[in-house]
Amino acid sequence: METVLAQKCLDDGAVLNISVVRAPDETRRDAILQLLSHKGPDWDVHLESALAGEAEPLETRWYLGSLAGDPTANVMTVERHGVGILGHVYTREAYRRRGIARCVLQAALEDFDRRGGRTLLLGTGYESVAYRLYESLGFRSLRGGFMQYLHGSRDEFTSAWFEAGEDRLEQADWQHWPLITVLGAYPNQTGSRSLAWGLWDIANLESEYCSFMTLVQQSLAGGIVSVTASGAAVACATWTPFKIGHCGASIPDTWLVDAFSHPLHKYKLNGVLAALRLPEGKAIAIIPSDDQERISAFQNVGFAREGALQDFVPLLHRRTSAMILGRSSEGRP
Repeated sequence: METVLAQKCLDDGAVLNISVVRAPDETRRDAILQLLSHKGPDWDVHLESALAGEAEPLETRWYLGSLAGDPTANVMTVERHGVGILGHVYTREAYRRRGIARCVLQAALEDFDRRGGRTLLLGTGYESVAYRLYESLGFRSLRGGFMQYLHGSRDEFTSAWFEAGEDRLEQADWQHWPLITVLGAYPNQTGSRSLAWGLWDIANLESEYCSFMTLVQQSLAGGIVSVTASGAAVACATWTPFKIGHCGASIPDTWLVDAFSHPLHKYKLNGVLAALRLPEGKAIAIIPSDDQERISAFQNVGFAREGALQDFVPLLHRRTSAMILGRSSEGRP
């Protein structure tokens, strides 16, 4: 469904029409896919799924800036429970340097605020032109070009969002994309939270989770997420193909298992790991040696120590060793 949000008169006199398309939507499908055709295969999986209504209850919105009926710019948000990721900020090359991106971004943030949104996260080049644009619109750096837009203080949001309480376990899918990204934005002093996603301390998991979901849809990965009554993802466990190197080939029937949580919810690691269904083969986990609570959670589901890596995990001011845990399995029912 498409809704008109605003009209803006650009400095050159052209009229920019700004609208928002809420997924699913077949009418604007071709225009959106064409505008974002440069994004790449993993992103295309989400775009196709959202437009077809197969990514719900994830809320996907495309904010379009159009001149004379032709979409020339886009800002996308993906949201769940009032938290989201802002991305796919793009203006066609022939229409750049006319203030179009700022106009569409302002309209997107105003719409987010009207709907009672709580926080948005994005990634960009640190101190780039785009960084300064986002900063002028209210985003603040969490680390480098990983930025957050937030109502109120970060402490207030943290205490309300990650409040301890009952949780439910859910199979990882598209709706958890922004929730896991928020979880990844909060530090854990033990480091090495997810090797598969490159999460050592805090990091923007927008791209990593999107790639993970591409594997999930091919039955090549899976996960369990602990979600609280507030809607926060507070712990998760995943299995993914075990690879050597970023672009290396997967080792057959060998899986990398990760599990991490918000510091207030480490006791929920037992639950997400117990619920994780691993395929047949060899499962491997690499955990900081001083993270005994997480090591115990893996041992509780049958993992055993198989080795160690000295000075493997980088922390802020030092490196620490990691324990290699393994389990061979014929798969879980």
